Amino acid sequence: MSSQHVKHKRVWPWRFRNGSGLRHYLCALQCPARIVLVRNLRLACCLVVLVGTSPASADSAREALNETVRCAAITDPAERLSCFDAAAVQAKGALAPQPADFGRPAPKPAEVPQLTAGVREFWKTGRGLAVFVLDNGQTWRQLEADGTQVLEPAAGRTFKVTIERGLLNSYNLTIDGRNGLIRVRRVQ
Repeated sequence: MSSQHVKHKRVWPWRFRNGSGLRHYLCALQCPARIVLVRNLRLACCLVVLVGTSPASADSAREALNETVRCAAITDPAERLSCFDAAAVQAKGALAPQPADFGRPAPKPAEVPQLTAGVREFWKTGRGLAVFVLDNGQTWRQLEADGTQVLEPAAGRTFKVTIERGLLNSYNLTIDGRNGLIRVRRVQ
């Protein structure tokens, strides 16, 4: 039987033709272990960086804030002023960028999850889009892509609205006592 007629000839790893087969076979056995080791090392390094640097900068900012609160409780004006001057230097150092933070995205400030307010003014634009002026001074306008028809309130009556964050940085407005939501954008 010649080798031309045999479709699948079993070749053992140590009998590869070019001589380097054993090395490749051993690498194939060791690669999954290496991948797991590298993943674990990356995870450990990330944890060390996050745990090691974040609390330090947060602690210095918290200490500066506590010092400012302590200064506010002082009754003597001259002593209070000197305390605030010292606290300002400490706060400036705590808020300054640290070399350890280089390349990290800036922390996002805490956001209010929703806003509930009364509507002070309501009107529709020439295109029929609703505009809401809230009692806190904010102005919100209905998006053009939103085809929801908003009915005006009865004369002399106001309504309360709740605005929540939607998907993809959008905002949804709901009117208390009515079904459905209106997609809006803050104008002012």
